[in-house]
Amino acid sequence: MAHGSNKAVIYALAGNGIISILKFVAAFFTTSTSMLAEAIHSTSDCLNQVFLLIGSKRSKKAVSEEHPFGYGREEFFWAFMVAILLFFGGALFSIYEGIHKLSDPEPIKHFWWGITVLSIAILVEGKSFLVALKELRRTSKAKFFKAIKKSIDINLIVILLEDAAALTGLVVALICTVLASFYPIFDAIGSILVGLILTYVSYSLVNELRKLIIGESMPRESRNKIKQIVSEFEAVTHVNRIKTMTMGKNKYLLLLSLNVDDFMKAYKIEDIVDEIKKDIVNEYPEVNEIYIEISDK
Repeated sequence: MAHGSNKAVIYALAGNGIISILKFVAAFFTTSTSMLAEAIHSTSDCLNQVFLLIGSKRSKKAVSEEHPFGYGREEFFWAFMVAILLFFGGALFSIYEGIHKLSDPEPIKHFWWGITVLSIAILVEGKSFLVALKELRRTSKAKFFKAIKKSIDINLIVILLEDAAALTGLVVALICTVLASFYPIFDAIGSILVGLILTYVSYSLVNELRKLIIGESMPRESRNKIKQIVSEFEAVTHVNRIKTMTMGKNKYLLLLSLNVDDFMKAYKIEDIVDEIKKDIVNEYPEVNEIYIEISDK
């Protein structure tokens, strides 16, 4: 049974598979450029979700001598591949087809094919988006974009951004298909707009991945809370440094530098270090690697 972000990925894969077939059929009968752009977009999304599932599986590999912190960050690589495919496989194609059709717009054929398929696609994409949004709400009650910015579950981020782009693109395609039945040039305009939407989403995803690959820290409020937990120990006289870095989905590395009482025995220090680690993990179970440097100065 799929759990968490994998559940959202599987829902999205199933939905996009159905939608892409319907869109290709509709594109064939209507000869609509914006519909063809949407079909290519959905097909690209199917491959994207396969990439995410591969990344999720590979990130669970056990630690090894060469990778002592595990493979959690491999998900970021596969998500980056998704961003590249989203741009080259969806955005550029849509923009190119739209520009190509601007010079020679053709009237839409079998109008109701396009309207029906786009309406069904909106319902299916909406369901996929709600499933992903529900998973996001399990971990954050913040507003949509703020929750995405704080999340390090890259699979969930990708699915939410993809579905948001897909829903926006479908609405644009639906409106342009209706307008194209009167003014054929709107078919080309719709394709270009879909391409621009995908370009923006691809850029947003790459920018978020850049921060995660470099090594994004825990949110400031979480670091402040950790400092408060550590400072409550009487033996700790000063917290020198707190450094954190994401190591994959819901995984963080934490480095602490502390000053302790000058006259404390070594075995007492060891006990306090264990208690500090235990209290931090109780509050933040996603912190799975903790290293503490002790100084008596």
